[in-house]
Amino acid sequence: MSEPVRNLRIRFYGTQGSCSTFPGPEEIEHLLEVHDTELVEAYTEELKKHCNGEGRLDATLEEVLDGAPSPATFDSLRRRLAVPMPQIYGGRTTCVHIETGDGYDIVLDAGSGFWDCAQGLQEKWGERGERHLYLFGSHSHVDHTEGFGLAPVCFDSRNHLKIYGTREFLSVLDLYYGIFSRDVRDPIIASHTPVSFHQMPAKFEGVELRDFALSDTIGGIVSWRVSEVTEPVRIGATSILAFEVCHSTTCFAYRIEHGGKKFIFCTDHELRRANSRGFDPRQARSEEAERRLREHAEGADLLYRDGQYLRDEYDGNKAIGKSEPATPRRDWGHSCVEDVVEMAEACGARRTLVGHHDPSRTWRDLLRIDRELAGVSKGRPGTIELARGGTVIDL
Repeated sequence: MSEPVRNLRIRFYGTQGSCSTFPGPEEIEHLLEVHDTELVEAYTEELKKHCNGEGRLDATLEEVLDGAPSPATFDSLRRRLAVPMPQIYGGRTTCVHIETGDGYDIVLDAGSGFWDCAQGLQEKWGERGERHLYLFGSHSHVDHTEGFGLAPVCFDSRNHLKIYGTREFLSVLDLYYGIFSRDVRDPIIASHTPVSFHQMPAKFEGVELRDFALSDTIGGIVSWRVSEVTEPVRIGATSILAFEVCHSTTCFAYRIEHGGKKFIFCTDHELRRANSRGFDPRQARSEEAERRLREHAEGADLLYRDGQYLRDEYDGNKAIGKSEPATPRRDWGHSCVEDVVEMAEACGARRTLVGHHDPSRTWRDLLRIDRELAGVSKGRPGTIELARGGTVIDL
């Protein structure tokens, strides 16, 4: 986009969950089948313009093409038919880039999409002498950190990366790359990846977001600053507030606000569905996190939320992919699409993207779910759709 950023420009580089995926032959075949069907339908309508009263074609090939057959006339016809490619969801894991109206670059999570994001940032910054990036991590799992080690922004000495997140998130980055402690790594870690702070000339600063009410129980020496999680981080005119959601490890969602616009980023969160009787601390924790999330998301301009499963899949009544057995997903740390729909409507979110797609879900299933969500959105004030890599939204 060439227009200036007014408040927040949000670009999704990765919305896949659990692990990166790549389209296989069957997925490509299904995509082309959908596209080719729509192309034939559009071409049939185009030919009708050149038919006589009996429905017979009454034109030469040159007249249909507006010129002799050539790459240029074929391209012109394709453009006239205006058949868009079907939705592409992408296979990169979580990474979102935010440009602010006052010129700051903020990134949420460093999944495999971070590599593409970092490439884009390097191109954007060009010959700028000093460049600053503010990276906020949700949690320490590999699908939210895997893009960090080879991201081009780490290998440019002009770059300053200020990294916020949970203790576990910062610890994982330091364990693998030593970027905060500048210490010798464990030989086992070094055998896993050859890249460390020795090869990364960028400057790294860590900020742990911590609930000070729990500080007495955490302890330990750290190689970064510690900040109170309940206090918003202010980057220029943008306010970023972390709050905990329900996952299998400490995990933050973020409320990002600028110029009266609000974006809620909640990548891994489970609204636990259980039929057990009596008090269950896991259920209580999940419901409290859901209440907190809904409170922050009230009236959001954009909501991105984890909806990895359908309810039947979550309960173990239905398999996700063709090759895996039906397996209950309770306490895996992810929510159902149906939960996201209900929450988005209850909170009055203006636009909702359902992300963290399960790697076993086929492209055809994603397309089917997306069309069902479009039907749900029809005639309602807020839109709900599946998140797609490459989507850019201006708030």
